[in-house]
Amino acid sequence: MKHPEISDRQREILLKTLELYICTGLPVGSHSLADRVDASSSTVRAELAYLESEGLLTHPHTSAGRVPTDAGYRYYVDALMSADPGEAISFVTRPGIGNLDELLNGVSEDMSEVTRLLAVVAGPSALGDSLSRADYVALPGGALLLVVSMGSGTSSSTTVVLPTPIEEGELREMFWALNSWLGGRPVGGNLELTKAARKALSEHNPLVVEAVLRAVEGLGRVTERGVFVRGASTLLARLDEIDPASLAAVVEIFERRRWLLGLMSDALRRSVSSSGVIVSIGAENAVYNLVGTSLVAAAYGLHEKPYGVVSLIGPKRMDYDAAIATVRSAAETLTLRLSDGF
Repeated sequence: MKHPEISDRQREILLKTLELYICTGLPVGSHSLADRVDASSSTVRAELAYLESEGLLTHPHTSAGRVPTDAGYRYYVDALMSADPGEAISFVTRPGIGNLDELLNGVSEDMSEVTRLLAVVAGPSALGDSLSRADYVALPGGALLLVVSMGSGTSSSTTVVLPTPIEEGELREMFWALNSWLGGRPVGGNLELTKAARKALSEHNPLVVEAVLRAVEGLGRVTERGVFVRGASTLLARLDEIDPASLAAVVEIFERRRWLLGLMSDALRRSVSSSGVIVSIGAENAVYNLVGTSLVAAAYGLHEKPYGVVSLIGPKRMDYDAAIATVRSAAETLTLRLSDGF
């Protein structure tokens, strides 16, 4: 994004204005700034007027003080914030984290607690994971341990009781045919093993085929959970910082799973494209009607492969330094934990 060219003094005044407004939520006047910059009140007033003419600040009609515009927030994030990434935050230190759901849920809780923002952590299945293959281990009593692996590297398992005996050779051939059909198919909203799957397995025992397909379908649905949202009550406590239209949109987007997944998928794509934390401010979120909020997000991955996304959503008047540091630490933590097999 191309920013207006402003002087060093104007940059300092804009920085102090943003810092004061984020801290207090009150319009910032020249007298408040004159105590913080090496300039008189009249000079500060002139510079504030210039910054407003450049679209970086505006002022409520009831106040002579200024507040940042979306462009002002964007300039602040892109050009004025400290390059220091901030202190790394330790996540998931609690004992008992033993599976993917617990890991992602723990990170979302910690992110919200640290920042007082809405935290959304999405796993691969929520963002369009694909089925890789199905494997089995024969168990006593005519049962199978069925393991379904996803393209992201995660897997789920269940026990299938076969309705009728089947020879090992036929079972092996049936799973070969099943994997030929399954490979790379998206999990989607609901995994529907249609007539095409049954046709691919038509040469095999239909009762066994049906039992296995139902189990694969069930495991596909399990992997779709994948989205953890924490901090809604905290966000509701900050109603005065979010315009009513955007608050209604926030509520609606979490009631409509498709919108939430779209928001997270878009954040994942942009984070991968930029190779880091992305910040989306105000009108930049217009496609989701979240013009009164900001989104901070980053992808995490395994073996350099995008895996999922961590994000924070809150008022535009958020502590961007803390939000960015938190998101970065969460993404790094998840990447490390996944590489270690958590």
